Amino acid sequence: MSTKLTPRTPSSVTRTPFRGMTPRTMFEELFDQFLTDRNVPMTEVMSAAMDVAETDNAFEVKMDLPGVIADEVDIQIDNNTLTVRGQRSEESEEKDEEKQYHRIERYSGSFSRSVVLPNSINENETVAEFKDGVLKILIPKTEEAKPRKINIRT
Repeated sequence: MSTKLTPRTPSSVTRTPFRGMTPRTMFEELFDQFLTDRNVPMTEVMSAAMDVAETDNAFEVKMDLPGVIADEVDIQIDNNTLTVRGQRSEESEEKDEEKQYHRIERYSGSFSRSVVLPNSINENETVAEFKDGVLKILIPKTEEAKPRKINIRT
């Protein structure tokens, strides 16, 4: 008994654009295409990373704001919502006719981040510090919200 093999023609071969790629390389390639092929201006996608932590006495907020000047940051607490707004100004670099950019990823523009905090904050005692491109905000808790040690009677 003989088996007849039929050769595969290009139209019969299943093709996938991701053959041999790991999920990580697929993501990186798609991300690179998004930034370069579609000409999306970075001024529209500026985001500020935010960490919010809670201790026994306060909430601590840290934000990475590279290239942002402290005078261009506005911090408000309204109805237990912390809002941080700011802007990174575009560098006023002369356009050099001899310079050809291959990639522009540094961004400029405005950003706004908000986080809702519990009712137990003392917003009048809030302090903020801006150093080396990192904004740190310390929002103390009210005395009623702080943990208390309860003694046991014997």
